[in-house]
Amino acid sequence: MKCLVTGGAGFIGSHLIDRLLANGEEVVCVDNLLLGKKENLSDASNNHFFQFYNFDLLNIKELDSLFKTENFKMVFHLAANSDIRAGIKSTNRDLQLTFLLTYNVLECMRKHNVDKILFTSSPTIFGNHNVPLSEDLPMKPESLYGASKLASEAYIRAFSALYGIQAWILRLSNMVGDRATHGILFDFLKKVKNNPNELIVLGDGNQNKPYMYVQELIDCMFFVINNSNQKINAFNVGPKDGVKVSEIAELFLEYFGTGQAIKYTGGETGWKGDVPFYSHNSKKLNALGWEPKFTSKGAVIKAIKKMKCTI
Repeated sequence: MKCLVTGGAGFIGSHLIDRLLANGEEVVCVDNLLLGKKENLSDASNNHFFQFYNFDLLNIKELDSLFKTENFKMVFHLAANSDIRAGIKSTNRDLQLTFLLTYNVLECMRKHNVDKILFTSSPTIFGNHNVPLSEDLPMKPESLYGASKLASEAYIRAFSALYGIQAWILRLSNMVGDRATHGILFDFLKKVKNNPNELIVLGDGNQNKPYMYVQELIDCMFFVINNSNQKINAFNVGPKDGVKVSEIAELFLEYFGTGQAIKYTGGETGWKGDVPFYSHNSKKLNALGWEPKFTSKGAVIKAIKKMKCTI
């Protein structure tokens, strides 16, 4: 099977490509390298079943040409803006880099009769609730990032209804692991490199969220494709528990600290649009027979140890 992976030079995408190639699939990756890194694809580049294209998915003519040339059987659409705070400063960032990218991919799928897509969405589509986030909660995003993910989900559903596309939509927890291009551990690493005295932590440290190790997400992707065969297959993906930001900071400094004190900026949220407390209700996925092996804390520890070994 020949697959297209958008955003494949990024954190999750590069791990997915490695797994697809290990499974014997042909893989075409498109990435503009805005956040992704070519070195993430160093192993894949040595595989003759892998092709890399460096262009922007907003260029629909180039994307259409690729679809016309390649006989894709499935699309793994991971390309998106992943910086929520940058999407607040620039209000068209999520519109362009998440929603319009998704539209372009769907339109090329429609034109060239590609009928399967896996899309990585986000629990930010639900906004701030005081209960675990289940699939049947009202969706009320409080960031442009969440709004663009929700709009993308809606277009995927409409294309599915109109043009027969089958979709798997995974609303991910906070992901951790090696090759990260964003996220709490990535930010902490940059901060301790630049400040030998303090680790500045946004908020008051009491923010509590679920975290998941990247390789377990890759496992989950293949599990849902193989075990859920509805027209639209939407799942919350994550552990049942969470871990506090203050505990992550302490764990991080055990491995990367050089005597830095932890300094909190204060306030319940780290930034506008941040959802400081949430937990997943992944009952649909659990009922299907899958849940992550690591707790949130276990995933963070695993990721920190992996980062320490690869730096």
